[in-house]
Amino acid sequence: MQNMPRNHALARIGRLQREMAEADIGVIFLTYSRSTLYYAGTTQPAICVITPEYHHLFVLRAYDTVLEESWLERAHISSGGDITDLKAKLNRWAIKKGRLGLELDIVPALQYLKFSRTFPEFDIIDISKVLLEQRKIKDSSEIEATKKACQILHQGHLRVMNTLTEGMTELELSSEIEDAHRRAGHEGLYFMRQFDFFMGRGPVASGENLSRIAGKIMSITGVGLSPSIPMGASRRAIQQGDMIIADIPTHHKGYHADQSRTYVLGKPPETCKKMYNAMKEIADRMLDAMGPGLRCDALYKNALAFSDALGMGPYFMRIDGDSKSIPFIGHGVGIELNEPPLLGSNTQDVLEEGMVLALELEMCAAPGEVVKLEDTLVVTSKGVELLTITPRHLHQI
Repeated sequence: MQNMPRNHALARIGRLQREMAEADIGVIFLTYSRSTLYYAGTTQPAICVITPEYHHLFVLRAYDTVLEESWLERAHISSGGDITDLKAKLNRWAIKKGRLGLELDIVPALQYLKFSRTFPEFDIIDISKVLLEQRKIKDSSEIEATKKACQILHQGHLRVMNTLTEGMTELELSSEIEDAHRRAGHEGLYFMRQFDFFMGRGPVASGENLSRIAGKIMSITGVGLSPSIPMGASRRAIQQGDMIIADIPTHHKGYHADQSRTYVLGKPPETCKKMYNAMKEIADRMLDAMGPGLRCDALYKNALAFSDALGMGPYFMRIDGDSKSIPFIGHGVGIELNEPPLLGSNTQDVLEEGMVLALELEMCAAPGEVVKLEDTLVVTSKGVELLTITPRHLHQI
């Protein structure tokens, strides 16, 4: 991200400043690494201060590194100090009271209390939705980083095709995928905006483990290695006839890609073959229908209608034998793996050009009879463009 043109990057701050002025927000403090990355090009410990007229980065540690990384001019970066120095800076800017914005969904309680004690003249408000709204639309550099993350994903798929054998454990398969991703440039982590979220590098599940769903997310999770982290790959040995799903995301220069592929070792059960063919047809219909102006809840209803028309309603978007459909079929993707908009039953957001989304479909007939297909795409003026490049058929090995 440090290679982004400065004027292009500063446009992000300018847009936020205009929205602040319209909403009568006097100042915003950003301390979350993904936010300082988005607005200042660095994740080093710092506080990014933005007002409707000014911006400044207070670097807490690694000042010299920040000077190399950040796209902000040096005059807008200072080293050392603490939270009280923020108050002095605001006084020089003649900002002594008003509304102070924090990302209250992720700011630690102790940090919030420290800000509230230091700035008692200010009313602290939550500005998370304002920031997430701005991040919905990706620029060309963000889309290029996402494309690279998708290419990295494909290397994991190729490793599956070359290494999956009977008797291999889920953990061994996951390790092969992770190794391929890392060698191709995956930065090793992904970011979820959710308190106390934990998982391994991502779900790899097979056989009956496909139907054992952890409570953290409404999707295939795998069972992990212990109750400490009950999601991800296990030591289960993969057998002939098993369905296997790999859903390990990647991260490149701040941006994520999300992809799920379904594999079978040997001959797939007829039910799974039927479900997968129908699911891919639904996905293809959705891709043809998606484009600017379509509401997310309408998109969700269209998917259910397509599944009913194909006679797959009892299986579509159901996991772990649940009689209720999962209430979403996808989500935004960006500097966090799951971002707005949610492609859900109660989401009235409208698709816009530049949104990067994951279309995430799955079906379940019985324990172990589970299939999934997930792709990352970008909304264009003419519809959508697939960014993931891995073939989308059921992969038989």
